[in-house]
Amino acid sequence: MSPAVMQSMTERAEWVATDQAFAELCGAARAAGLVALDTEFERTDTFFPKLALVQFCIADQIVLVDPLTIGDPVPLRALLEDSAVRKVLHSCSEDVEVLASWCGARPQNLFDTQIAAAFCGSRYGIGYRDLVADAFDVELDKDETRSNWLQRPLSAAQMRYAALDVALLLPLADRQVEQLEQCGRLAWLTEECERQVSEVIDRPGPEQAWRNVKRAGALDPRGLAALMALAAWRERLARELDRPKGWLVKDEHLVLIATALPSSLEGLDGQGIPPGIIRRWGGELQDMVDQARELSASELPGPLPPPLSRADGERLKKFRQRAQRHARELGLAEELLARKRLLEPLFAPDVAMDECPDTLKGWRWKILGPDIEALLNEVQG
Repeated sequence: MSPAVMQSMTERAEWVATDQAFAELCGAARAAGLVALDTEFERTDTFFPKLALVQFCIADQIVLVDPLTIGDPVPLRALLEDSAVRKVLHSCSEDVEVLASWCGARPQNLFDTQIAAAFCGSRYGIGYRDLVADAFDVELDKDETRSNWLQRPLSAAQMRYAALDVALLLPLADRQVEQLEQCGRLAWLTEECERQVSEVIDRPGPEQAWRNVKRAGALDPRGLAALMALAAWRERLARELDRPKGWLVKDEHLVLIATALPSSLEGLDGQGIPPGIIRRWGGELQDMVDQARELSASELPGPLPPPLSRADGERLKKFRQRAQRHARELGLAEELLARKRLLEPLFAPDVAMDECPDTLKGWRWKILGPDIEALLNEVQG
C-alpha cells in the first residue's frame, strides 16, 4: 500500500458515536465477512480496563467508534461471536479482555497478526509497527502511544494514530494467510488464537488469586491457607470497587499478614502494614487470619510443588534445546515451542501421560509428541 493511499484512508476515517450508526457498522462488518479491529483503553486507576476507542477497518474504510457515547454494545458482541467473520487484530489478548468487559463477548475466528508472524518465522512478540515496517517498508507514528484516550475531543494526531493502527492489518493478514497456507499452518494459527481467547476469558476466579502473589511459595501450610483467603478477598473487593488490587492491599502486605498470623493486626502497624489498611479493613482481615489459625492440620493446603531439582533442570534444558532445534528447522519463532513456562510442567514430580499440559496437546504435539512420549515413558520407568 502506497503512502498516498494510506493517507487517503486515514483522512477519510469516519467517526461513529450513535447506537444506530454503530449497529449499522457492525452489520456491515458481518456482511463483509472480514474486519480489522483495534482498541484504545485506559487502566491506571481501575481494576477493569476503560474502553476509550474501537477502530474498525472494512475493506479500505476506517471507522473510529466512540464507546463513551454508545449505549448498546450488543451489535459488537454479535459481530465478535459470529464465527463466519474473520476478525484481524494484532497482539489480541488485551483487546479481547477490554472488549469482553465492555460487551460480554467471547470472540470467535480471530486472526492475530503477531502470532501469525511467529508462525511465519518473525521474532516472537514482534510489534505492529516493526511488522508493518518489515512487510511494507512503512514507518508508522509513535507519538500518541501514551495519549489520554478518554479525553474528548480527540486531537487530529490521535485520530491519525488510531486510524493507522488498523490501516494495514488486512493487507498484512492477506500476506500471512498466503504464507501459512503454503506451509500448512493456518489451522495451527486458528488453534493458537482460540487458546489466547480462552486464556483471557477463562482466567481462574478469585479462589486462585493467591497464585499470582509474589513469595507465596515461601509460606508454610497455615500461612498459605491464610494467603488463599486474603488474596481471594482482595480480588473480589478490587472487582467490586473497580480499583487496582495493589491500591487496596499490596502483595507484600498480604504475605506479611499471612506469615505473622497475628492475634491482632495492630501489632503489625510498625512492621510495614499501613495504618489505613488496618483502619478500613482490619476487622475483615483479622477474621480471615483467625480462621486460618483455627484450621485443623487436615484442613490445611498441601505443600506446593518443590522447585525443579538440579537434575530435572538439566533435563528441562536439554528438552528445550531439542524444541528450539525443531522450531529452527520449521522456521518458527523458537518461543512458540520452547518457552520454559510451556515445558516446565513436563518435569513436575509424578507427571503422568494424561497430565501433559493442554498447551502441548494440539499443534505442538504434532511436532514435540515423540519427544514428549519418550520423556514421559522415561519418567514412568
